[in-house]
Amino acid sequence: MGPSEANGDLSGARRVVRVLDSLSVLIDGSTRRQMGNAAKETVFKQWKLEVSHVLPRRADEHALGDEHDVDPDAQFPTPVLLIPPLMVRPYVYDLRPNHSFVRHLRDKGYRTYVLDFGVPDAHDETLTLDHYVYTFLPAAIDAVCRHAGSSKVSLVGYCMGGIFGLLYTAALDQRAGGEGSRTANLVTIGAPINFEKLGVISWAARFGQGFVDQLMDRLGNVPSLGAELGFKVMSGSKALTKWVDLANNLYDEEYVRGFDAVNTWVNDLLPYPREAFKQMVKDVVGQNKLLRRELELGGRRIDLSVIDAPLLALAGRSDNIATLGSTRAVLATVGSEDKTFVEVPGGHVGVVAGSSAPSAVWQRVSDWLAPRSLR
Repeated sequence: MGPSEANGDLSGARRVVRVLDSLSVLIDGSTRRQMGNAAKETVFKQWKLEVSHVLPRRADEHALGDEHDVDPDAQFPTPVLLIPPLMVRPYVYDLRPNHSFVRHLRDKGYRTYVLDFGVPDAHDETLTLDHYVYTFLPAAIDAVCRHAGSSKVSLVGYCMGGIFGLLYTAALDQRAGGEGSRTANLVTIGAPINFEKLGVISWAARFGQGFVDQLMDRLGNVPSLGAELGFKVMSGSKALTKWVDLANNLYDEEYVRGFDAVNTWVNDLLPYPREAFKQMVKDVVGQNKLLRRELELGGRRIDLSVIDAPLLALAGRSDNIATLGSTRAVLATVGSEDKTFVEVPGGHVGVVAGSSAPSAVWQRVSDWLAPRSLR
């Protein structure tokens, strides 16, 4: 046997070992045990609402990418609050130690906080969007400001989390006699505004307006299984081709760990509160009231044009849930002078959690926030 043949056999043997290592990752769930495990402290807990502060990096913990140690005294004065969508657990921002949005922000010098709305149950069927915008978000944001010693906070939200940031800011800014919102900056990731541009979702919502009340009154909260199924259907062929991609990359343990993390959270969605779901189907999606400035929360119409906080909106080029057309509409809707819309690689999952997210999304967010977080 010649040297080249020997090297070929060795390479093949190594590939087999790597495949076996990858299979063990999928079987033993080691990646899943690391999800959402960035060191945190709870700074606020009320109802099911919880706000956690991401602690500084430990001495034995490696930084992500080329980040360096951050002097606590040199941190940006404006804290960052990550808002998850309904149905999605907040560990979407912290999928694994070397692929974590919260650790990226922490290592870039931001006081980083994560919001958790909790897991809805039968007692939460009557929760509406009004509760989230006028009760939960203000309580969480006030807690962040108190803990960080800041009068303002940058809000970063994925999908519905981004919409919550917009709703909160508009609702508090236009509240008569109020002090306005505490929003310093707004970042939305894959957050639709023009729901007529959502294709089949728009059609389904318009079709379902007539019977959604009766259906939901019988069903209660939207079960997590229904949310997971809907998510997979909207993912189209990707729901099937991802398994082919996994088979082709079994020799790459890092790819497998990423696949396992994303696949876990997509199959670990939460129930959707009944009354909030009705509002989304009928008012927000079906009649597109948010874009038309006709959405009423707390007896007041929400007008996004009153928002003047700096805005960064990111959207995935291949996102067939929050399409480019639906997300780009935010530019013409908010009143901010400082506003930027950026197309980035990825679909609805990849835009926040995919392999290109660290460079295309996380780094862009931290760079954009930096000069706007000094006040």
